[in-house]
Amino acid sequence: MSKIKLLFAILTTSVFLNSCSTNNEGSDESECTYTPTLTTSAVFNITSMSAAFEGKIVAPTCESTVTSQGFVFAKTTLPKIDDIIIEVNGTSISHNEINLERNTTYYVRTFFENPTGQYYGNQEEFKTLIGDIEITTKDVENITRNTAKTGGVIIDDGGAAIISSGVCWSTSANPTLDDFILENTSGDSNFNSELSELLENTTYYIRTYLTNSEGTTYGNEQVFTTPNSIYKVELSVTGNIETTCGITANYFYYEVSYKFDDNEAILEGAEGLNKITYDFHSQEGKINNNLEVIIHLANFDTSTPAQTSGGGSLNDISIVITNVSTNQEVLNTALQPLFICFDVAYKNTLNFNPIDESYTVERSTYGF
Repeated sequence: MSKIKLLFAILTTSVFLNSCSTNNEGSDESECTYTPTLTTSAVFNITSMSAAFEGKIVAPTCESTVTSQGFVFAKTTLPKIDDIIIEVNGTSISHNEINLERNTTYYVRTFFENPTGQYYGNQEEFKTLIGDIEITTKDVENITRNTAKTGGVIIDDGGAAIISSGVCWSTSANPTLDDFILENTSGDSNFNSELSELLENTTYYIRTYLTNSEGTTYGNEQVFTTPNSIYKVELSVTGNIETTCGITANYFYYEVSYKFDDNEAILEGAEGLNKITYDFHSQEGKINNNLEVIIHLANFDTSTPAQTSGGGSLNDISIVITNVSTNQEVLNTALQPLFICFDVAYKNTLNFNPIDESYTVERSTYGF
């Protein structure tokens, strides 16, 4: 009886072990994953407009259908498939995005979509770099002894906020913000700059600048020289003994007075017995504030006009003023004719301002 019980125990144990072995094998065959495993790597190779993405996507084994997978990114956190999608197949995936905005923060993560839903990996944040700045310096124009006009054009600000922009200049090449500066306060990308308090007869170097969080960038350099204040005055006059009022004089005589600033007047005179053209009148001097030139017929006694013999005229009067250092004509104009008739005579008075190169001409009478 004891032998039968022992045999039964052995058979029962064998059946139990076989049963457990069979169940374990069936469990291994039926195990599968229902959701994917997604990993987003840190973004690298970041430039002003591009960045490289990498990640890993392990697809689920219980559902073999893949609707879409890859990367999603946006300028807001937790990007989804409603944002920008980059589809990439495979397990270890990568992508080089080249259409990014400069100086901008983005968020990226891996994604996977199948019939069971949408799945996302961890989020990585990155910021594109500031782009290259491109600025140019305008030509320098309207150069006088102490002033000049220039400016700049901001073609590309690099995508970053502008802290300051304008022009800087110096008497040495490659001027910087440590030299003279004139800030662009208009906020316009195309701006003008009026330079003042320059030294006469001096060479200057000027260029635009732009400062942002990355530092200061300079544009191309322009070079210009201010003129000095030495001017040459040339006068041409045709004298005649006849006038338009029907009076003929025995002769004509006229005087030209040149007054450079507050200095004593320089006088020149000429006369003739008939029609003669004189073009030898020429004076040279320094003008800081004003030049006055007066032309008048002088054979007229203003104290006793009734006893003065009338007649005589000046026609074809022209005056040319040239800056000696630049050899540039700053004034070339004709003046009104002058004559003596009975008890009245005419004179021309010209005033020239070298600062802005403006002038006035007045023809007046005298002798009443």
